[in-house]
Amino acid sequence: MALPLAQVIDRIRKSTAETRDLQSGAMDVDASGTEARLEQTVRELQARVNEQQAALEQLRRSSQLTVQQAAYASDDPREKLKQLRAVKEAYTNLTLTAPFLPSRDSLLPALIAARTLQQNVHGTKQAITSTEAHIASAAALLRNEEAHLHDANLMQKALRDRTVRLEAQIEHRSRKAPAQLAKELIAAKRAQKKGYDDEAQRLGDALNDFVDNYLSAMLAAEELGGPVVGDMLNVENETLAAGFTKKGKAKAAKKPVSEKTRQRRIDRIWGNKADIEEEEDPLTEAEAADAEMRELIGILFSTLIGSGGGRAYHQLERDSAASRFLVRAKIAQFHPRDAQKLRLIDFGRELDD
Repeated sequence: MALPLAQVIDRIRKSTAETRDLQSGAMDVDASGTEARLEQTVRELQARVNEQQAALEQLRRSSQLTVQQAAYASDDPREKLKQLRAVKEAYTNLTLTAPFLPSRDSLLPALIAARTLQQNVHGTKQAITSTEAHIASAAALLRNEEAHLHDANLMQKALRDRTVRLEAQIEHRSRKAPAQLAKELIAAKRAQKKGYDDEAQRLGDALNDFVDNYLSAMLAAEELGGPVVGDMLNVENETLAAGFTKKGKAKAAKKPVSEKTRQRRIDRIWGNKADIEEEEDPLTEAEAADAEMRELIGILFSTLIGSGGGRAYHQLERDSAASRFLVRAKIAQFHPRDAQKLRLIDFGRELDD
C-alpha cells in the first residue's frame, strides 16, 4: 500500500536530518598517534609507487614495443596474436600475485571509508533535493488535475441537468396542441419585447439625466474654448456666461454679461435648437449643448436602425464638442476618409464586418 505524500516527505526529511547529524558528529578516533600513522601510511604508499615505477621502467627497457604499439592492436595477425598472448600471460601472472594491502596500523582504509561516506552523503543530499523538487512538481500537477476534474464534474452535472430540463420541456410540449404552443410562444415574445422596451426606457431616462445634470455643462465649456469634457467636472452657469480665455482658463467675471450678448453667442455656436415662446426664458449655454447632444444621439440612432443597416453615416453640420465626445467615449466613429461623417458603433454587429 502506497504511503501518503506527506508521510513520504516527512520520512525523507527525517533521514536527511539523521545523515546530517552523523556527518557533523565527532568520530571516536584515538588521535594520540594519528600523525605518526599518517606518515607511515604515506611512506608505504610512496614505497609502493616507487616499486611500481621501477617495475615499469624495467618493463620498458626489456620490451621492444613502443607505447603506441602496446596500447593498440596490430594490423598484422601474427603480431596481434603475440599481443593477445602477452595480455593473457600478464593476467595469469597477476591472478597468482597477492593483492597489495596496507599494513595493520595504516590509516588508508579509514581515509578511503571516509571519502566514500562523504561521497555517499553528498549524493544522498542531491537525491533528496531532486526528489523534493519532483514531489513538489507532482503535487502541483495533482492539484491542477484535481481542479480540472472538478470543473469537468461541474460541466457534466450542468449538462445532465440541462438534458433533463430539455427532455421535460419536450415531453410537456408534446402533450399540448399546436395552437396552444403558438399562443404560449406569442405571449413569451410579447413579454420579452416588453422587457426590452422597459429596459430601453430605463436606459434612455438614465442617459437623459446624465446629459442634463453632468454632461451638458462640460460640453458647453468645451464649445466655448474651455477644457475638454472631463477636465473640469463642476461647471457653473456663471462660468459659462463669463467664458474662457485663449488658454482654456475660466475668465474672471468683473461684471455680469448682458443677456443679449450671451444669446447672440449661443445662437452663433448652437443656432436655434428649440422654439422659445415669448414667456419662456432664453436658453443657457448648458441647455443649448444639452439640446444639441439629444438631437445628435437621436439622429445617429435613427441612422443606425435605418435602411443602411448600420453602415450609413450622418453628415455633420459642424465639428461639435458633442460629436468629439461620442468618438472619445467609443460610442461613435468618424468616417475613415471624412471627419464630417459620423455613425454610432453597432456593438451587435460582427467584429470583422
